[in-house]
Amino acid sequence: MLSRIRAPAIAAAFALFAVAPAAVWADGESHGPTIYTVGVDHRPPLNHNFEYVDYFPRSGIKLHTGDVLNFAWGQTPDGLHTATLLQTGETVPEALQKFPFVVPDADNSPTQLQLNPQVLAPTNPGCGDSATNPCTFDGSADLNSGAFPTDGTSRFFTRIDAPAGSQLTFICLIHPGMVGTATVVPRNREASEPEDVRERAGIQAVQDTVGALIAEAQAERTSVRPNPDGTRTITMAAGTATPFVEVAEMLPRNLHIQAGDTVTWVTKTIKDPHTVTFPSGDGPGEPIPMFCEAPGGDTPFTPPTTGPPCGNPALLEVHFEPAPGGSTVISTPSTFGTSGIISNPPAPFPNSYSFRFPNAGAFTYQCRIHDHMVGTILSS
Repeated sequence: MLSRIRAPAIAAAFALFAVAPAAVWADGESHGPTIYTVGVDHRPPLNHNFEYVDYFPRSGIKLHTGDVLNFAWGQTPDGLHTATLLQTGETVPEALQKFPFVVPDADNSPTQLQLNPQVLAPTNPGCGDSATNPCTFDGSADLNSGAFPTDGTSRFFTRIDAPAGSQLTFICLIHPGMVGTATVVPRNREASEPEDVRERAGIQAVQDTVGALIAEAQAERTSVRPNPDGTRTITMAAGTATPFVEVAEMLPRNLHIQAGDTVTWVTKTIKDPHTVTFPSGDGPGEPIPMFCEAPGGDTPFTPPTTGPPCGNPALLEVHFEPAPGGSTVISTPSTFGTSGIISNPPAPFPNSYSFRFPNAGAFTYQCRIHDHMVGTILSS
């Protein structure tokens, strides 16, 4: 849906800041430094919209100065992540405070919010695309990959020039709590074998997936409360989560109700925000619209047929509109209504929202942040 910004759209626009991904070298080739692949997110089981807010492996890598970390984005429907190495001595809370995901738009009113360009764009757009052109990290400053979608092809290569004894910490600036570590060991100590790193990642992926499947099954359960007027209020989940997986699904996907009933969506997520927006597809209620800076004020972004976005990538910005809108009574399949952002602490948004359905019909809806997070209310 090109009129709305999603993970692929963000990446396509901000990729103009960076060089295109190149072919990937195999781990540990003999003609260069040892290359350790770190998965960013992971492919979910078929017919499941799981966003793995995890690195694979998230710990246990021992490498030497001069070796390379190959951050490799997995393939999931709606994921978007950064791989951001923190400077020596910086804590994760300090980094997240330095790089908030949502910031005021200084060019507009103080109340206008936008996604932080320092999070979406890479620290150094001229490197990181291949093992022959890695960015370098020596611990003296943060190094951000920029935001990439989980397309299964995005890569960020980083040569580790930090001295032996350094503890490396890398985080996703979009999903607080998504953290990985590695250790730089002296040359006289054995480093990890790439095969062992892959095996550790595989075991971790199985563990993460089992936990997500259990959480998904538990969230499928709805609750029903009778109302004084004879109608009912049904409560269901708009996403659920484990510490390492965000389940970006409406649970259940298809809900059967009676005309006049009210449905309350409660999100059980940990790191992701969501919306519940009627109807599904293009329309009003976009929580993260794209704009171009212009002399007379911001103008809606239109994908260019040629050339960079907005004529200059520096003019591209992504606004953040968290408020609910439209009607809370969904009377026809085309009635517009959106919950706005629903989330859990520490995000300052409600975690639930309700709509009433006075008439029979099929009412499709979706999360406007995660396109593949869809559902249908079937009222009879």
